[in-house]
Amino acid sequence: MKPTTPKAPKHLKIIVLSSKGGGTGCALRARFIAEAFQKRGHEVHFIRPIPSLPLWFDMVLSKPYYFYKTFKLKSDAVIAIKPYPTLVPALWWQKIKGAKVVIDVDDLDYDYSHGPFRKFHLWLQKPWPKWADLVTYHNDHLVTPLLKIFNVPVDRLVQLPQGVDTTLFSPSALKRENLPGQAAALLKDTKARPILVFTAHLNVACDLEPVLMSFKIIKGSIPSAKLLVAGGGPDESRFKKMSRDFDVRPSVHFTGYLSTQQVAACLKIADAALVYYSDIPVNRHRASMKLREALACGRRVVATEVGEIKLWKKGLFLSRPDPAHFAQAVLNALKTKKSPRAGALLVKKWDWINCVKELEAELIHRQDREENL
Repeated sequence: MKPTTPKAPKHLKIIVLSSKGGGTGCALRARFIAEAFQKRGHEVHFIRPIPSLPLWFDMVLSKPYYFYKTFKLKSDAVIAIKPYPTLVPALWWQKIKGAKVVIDVDDLDYDYSHGPFRKFHLWLQKPWPKWADLVTYHNDHLVTPLLKIFNVPVDRLVQLPQGVDTTLFSPSALKRENLPGQAAALLKDTKARPILVFTAHLNVACDLEPVLMSFKIIKGSIPSAKLLVAGGGPDESRFKKMSRDFDVRPSVHFTGYLSTQQVAACLKIADAALVYYSDIPVNRHRASMKLREALACGRRVVATEVGEIKLWKKGLFLSRPDPAHFAQAVLNALKTKKSPRAGALLVKKWDWINCVKELEAELIHRQDREENL
């Protein structure tokens, strides 16, 4: 008999918004959080984001879109993923109507930028976390920036860890109908082995360039190796050109945008999943969704030892963050007889249903306190 999800002690009406467009990690985190609250018995309105567009244009369009979509809704809490002003009109309106505003800071986004634009990026985000009733974060590395840079009072901080859908991402059998065309063709070609899978949203935050450099080295040892880049994004054409410049283009297969079911299917055909983050400040504050998803699928996972990743060493093949060392780590992982499924056990506690419990408890506590005043 299939186990049921324990219900929350109190019913909440919750709105969940993503400040970035569809296909991004931000939108995925928003959707998974919404689904987790819904499974725990709450009434949840997840407002589907506008598809990602170049030059942040989706964020510009989102300001009137989210305000319109939430105008008639009444909620106990509205959860916004990432502190961008594009969501503020909708948050402000819900706050006037009595909702608790929760802003989730899941990255130091401004650290992806440089020079004057970095200052502008920080200026865009800085006012909103301290304005919110609660601020969530996914790992402890973000606490100091939230206190010192965003000036959030410590009593408003609540951890909402990065999770994984352990029903979708699991060691269960592959459903071939979920494979995108590029992946299905690779699986059918028995000479195209090993298959290395890199899942990503192909944007400025994506470290595909050093992965391509590593893959060129790997090809020198295993000419039949293939790299499946599972995911799309605004920089896809740039990365395709880069693969041509590195002279590996015939062995690199780009899928374009995928559903989460397709991403899971791609991971399940991987002889090794690749998780590469360069050792830069922004990556030291990240909590990798792709890492958790690959581990949950029971794959061999090769990852760079940056930020929180070093805490997962029992289930990973770790590498220094440079292409040559990463390539050697991949080659070593492919040779090992160690079962990769041990890593799947590490992510059981990171199921999204468990991740939202602390925020749920805080929202219920604050609502009860106000009702008793």
